[in-house]
Amino acid sequence: MDGMKKVLLVDDFHLCRTFFAEGLRKISGLTVCESASAEDALKQAEQILPAVIILNISMKHCSGMALLQFMHRQFPSAGLLAFSYLHHDHLYAERAICAGASGYISADEPGSNLLAAVRAVAEGGIYLSPLLRKKICISSGERCQKMESPFDRLSHREFEVFCLTGHGHVPKRIADKLKVSVKTIETYRERIRGKLGLTDGGELLYHATSFIREQSLPQPL
Repeated sequence: MDGMKKVLLVDDFHLCRTFFAEGLRKISGLTVCESASAEDALKQAEQILPAVIILNISMKHCSGMALLQFMHRQFPSAGLLAFSYLHHDHLYAERAICAGASGYISADEPGSNLLAAVRAVAEGGIYLSPLLRKKICISSGERCQKMESPFDRLSHREFEVFCLTGHGHVPKRIADKLKVSVKTIETYRERIRGKLGLTDGGELLYHATSFIREQSLPQPL
C-alpha cells in the first residue's frame, strides 16, 4: 500500500472502535487516527487529509449516512469505507455506495478482509464481499452510478406507509390517515418487508425509524 499512510476511523462505539483501530495499527505503514463524533471527524479529516476514511454509518448520536455524504463532498480524494453493526447489510451497503462510499465491509467479515477493503478503496476501487456484490449487482472495479436505493423499490403508497411507520404510527392510525382498512395497511407492510428483506414488524419499525432519523424527514400532515 505504497503512499497510503493515514486512515481515519470514525465510530462512536468506544470498545469496538478501539479493537478496530488496534487491528489496523498492526498493518505496517498505516497511521490510524480515531474519532467518536461527526464534528471531530471533520476536524481531523481537514487536518490529516486521510487516504481512507472508515465510517460507522449506524452511529448513535448522528446520522452516519449524512456524514458519509458530507465527507464524500468535502474530501473527494479520500476512499470512504462504510460499515455498520446492524443487520441486513445489503440495505446499508446499497445506501452507502449511493451516498458516495467506495466500499462496505460487514462487521462479521474475517479480519483479513479489512486489509483488502482498505487497499481497494485506497486505490480508487470498490470493496464489497462476494455475497454483497451478488445481492446488489455491482461489477468489480466500477461504481454503478445509476444504482437505486433499496427504498426506491417501494411504490409511492408503500413508501408512505414506511415513513408513517418510522414516525411511530401504528397500523390503525395509518389506516385512518390514508382512509383505507387496517388489512390493506398490513398488506403494504408485508410487501415492504419482502422488498427490503425484513423478517418481522419489529425490524420494519427499527429500520423505518432509523431511515426517518437519518433523512430528517418531517412529520407528514
